[in-house]
Amino acid sequence: MTRRHRTAALGAAALIILLAGCSGGDSAAEPEPVEEETPHGYVEGAEEAAEPQLRLVVADTDTGRVRLLDLLTEEVTELGEVPGVDGVRGDGRFAYLSSSDEGTTEVFDSGVWTVDHGDHNHYYRTGSGHVGSLDLPGPAHVVTDTALTSLTTQGTSLLLERTELEEGSVTTAGPSLDEGTSAHPYQGALVTVDAEGTVGVLDRDGTPLASPDATCTDPDGAAVTRRGLVVGCAEGTLHVTEEDGELEAATLPHPGEERAGPLHHRSGSSVLAALPDDDTLWVLDLAVPEWRAHDQPGTVAATATGEEGPILALADDGTLRALDPETGEEEAATPLLDAVDPEHPPTLVADTSRAYVSDPGAGVVHEIDYADDLRVARTLEPGIAPHLMIQTGR
Repeated sequence: MTRRHRTAALGAAALIILLAGCSGGDSAAEPEPVEEETPHGYVEGAEEAAEPQLRLVVADTDTGRVRLLDLLTEEVTELGEVPGVDGVRGDGRFAYLSSSDEGTTEVFDSGVWTVDHGDHNHYYRTGSGHVGSLDLPGPAHVVTDTALTSLTTQGTSLLLERTELEEGSVTTAGPSLDEGTSAHPYQGALVTVDAEGTVGVLDRDGTPLASPDATCTDPDGAAVTRRGLVVGCAEGTLHVTEEDGELEAATLPHPGEERAGPLHHRSGSSVLAALPDDDTLWVLDLAVPEWRAHDQPGTVAATATGEEGPILALADDGTLRALDPETGEEEAATPLLDAVDPEHPPTLVADTSRAYVSDPGAGVVHEIDYADDLRVARTLEPGIAPHLMIQTGR
């Protein structure tokens, strides 16, 4: 919140003192200043809102143009250009757009985010724009907390100072990591996987805290959920949880011989979706925890909407389907896209009430009410071909 206030009691007391001071007499003293209270959840320089300030960051891979689409006002803002942009990741506020041709990753602040206080949330907005550049080729897997942000490519992580990002600069931080070691912030610690697949837990200075009895070879992809940290591994999915202040790790075996690949889910959701091949949809339910496999031929994009919500799957014929996460049975379906270009496949993201499907061929983004039989609620126009897309403000 940007306005500070005194409580009613303090305000009344100050008023009485002021009136007394104005009543006359040479001995009247100036009232002592009353210290203002910092409101709960206050973030300096940001405006607090009553509802989530959701936005989409979209990028056109042909032109490199990057735009910000406000989902409340439908206002479109130019963020900049990333020549050769070929990937985007997000952490709820910042967007990380990579260019393999340039060997760099450009960091943009979308200007909106949510702070989760457990039993309630705070929603903020501030200015948006380019933050800085990193010598980091290829799309990075991003994991963050309030202190550190981890960007991982090809098994090696780069750690950034979170407060510096929020203040508008890109600054590396944390312990020095060996080549081939990934590190993911979780529960105030860093969960690491080295080149041999050994799993460790470090404090923020690099001091070892624990050595969980788990192995993760060839790590690829990670996500933080309400039921723990998950990391994709060759032998399964590493699942790290916290119990009585201690981090424990287990390996969740895949339901097939393939690797899960990238994990897709609503922010914070403990149900995740993956597409190991063109005909199979995998669902990871961390409440159990276990993987399930469902036959879904021709699926090009999928995401999980949460423990109580459906899995959304987009087929190569442009049909969007809502599936039961346990059985894979179809609950609803709607023809959405006229065509799907394999060179520019659509992106599918979801929040607590809506899903967004990019339609690069038509140059639009479809907003879907997935609780209402996949009704198309709006068709949004970012003004560029939305080849790449993430949602922020969550």
